[in-house]
Amino acid sequence: MRYAFLIPTRNAGDKLLRTVESVLAQSSVLAGRDQVECLIVDGASSDDSLAPVEALRDPRVTLLSEPDGGMYDALAKGLAWAGGDVTCYLPAGETYDPHAFSVVSEVFGQFPEIHWLTGQAVLRNAARQIVNTRLPHPYSRRFIDCGMYGTRLYGIEQESTFWRSDLNALVDLDQLRGCELAGDYFLWKSMARRHDLYVVDAQLGAFTIEPGQLSKRAPGAYRRELRRLRRPPRWAERLGALLWRQYEKRAVPRAARRLVRYDHDTQVWRMD
Repeated sequence: MRYAFLIPTRNAGDKLLRTVESVLAQSSVLAGRDQVECLIVDGASSDDSLAPVEALRDPRVTLLSEPDGGMYDALAKGLAWAGGDVTCYLPAGETYDPHAFSVVSEVFGQFPEIHWLTGQAVLRNAARQIVNTRLPHPYSRRFIDCGMYGTRLYGIEQESTFWRSDLNALVDLDQLRGCELAGDYFLWKSMARRHDLYVVDAQLGAFTIEPGQLSKRAPGAYRRELRRLRRPPRWAERLGALLWRQYEKRAVPRAARRLVRYDHDTQVWRMD
């Protein structure tokens, strides 16, 4: 499959090269089974973060550097550019598991009804050590629409989420540009209007918790923006989310709809 990979960035230091290399070194890309085109949308960085990437001289990597309105303005530019079969993005500094593209291509190839997917929710600390892994329960489109994930329920891990590129047409890019912190939620809401989100029981990416993150500088700002973007939840949805949160904390997903697992006996991915 052909991947359109986006990096919205500004003054990322050595983090940018780490992210680019994690994509170019994907096992399925190295084996020639998948192809990737990488677009770096840089907000006119004033540091030297672009120099190591330029030194790669890799024709698969395109660099666009100009002043922008922030991360989601940059992401909107990237989505307007994105083609291929699959779209994904990472902030500078984050990385994919070396076999992430291989898993995603196999699942998308085997299950045409899956239009977007996410993997295990994985957390790293500032030393890049994996400190927590959780298999999400399958997500409800209704709960996505009314903003329960990321407020009352665990959020959807952006770093582990991939979608077929034709879903980019569902996103209002002008509205995305206006987001400051919750642009990821706006993407999920746009996609969930048409398609279910599936969970793959595999490590695809990870979210790193470290000092100085944008969301840490303004505590509560992400949730406030999310609430402005969501459909106001009905009282039954609020109650349902509270009950589901208690279940989610206590139960490990086993057999569930929209959950994809690898079957070691048959050596193929299977839908529960």
